[in-house]
Amino acid sequence: MEKIKNSEITLRIPPSIAVDIGSNEIIKLLLDKALGKRDFYRSKIKMFESKYGSNYVSFKKKTEIVDESFQKWDDLLLWEGFLLAYREWNRKYKDLKLCTK
Repeated sequence: MEKIKNSEITLRIPPSIAVDIGSNEIIKLLLDKALGKRDFYRSKIKMFESKYGSNYVSFKKKTEIVDESFQKWDDLLLWEGFLLAYREWNRKYKDLKLCTK
């Protein structure tokens, strides 16, 4: 099992909420947030895969060699951004999962 270094933070919340929420619940809320972001970016990636009938790597190779379409270059940049964001939120999700064990 991978060990990650944790940071400690202090949250100031109303006492009425503090009574009902524990640290595990806060981690679950963060997990939901990370999962939602990851799935959002995955849906954007799927949209481009469907639009071009290709994965990012194949589309990039084809676009760099053959195409001079500004629309395709714009899509390539957006697609790359969505991939980077997906990977980042997937990493955050996995890191948070380790906090629940």
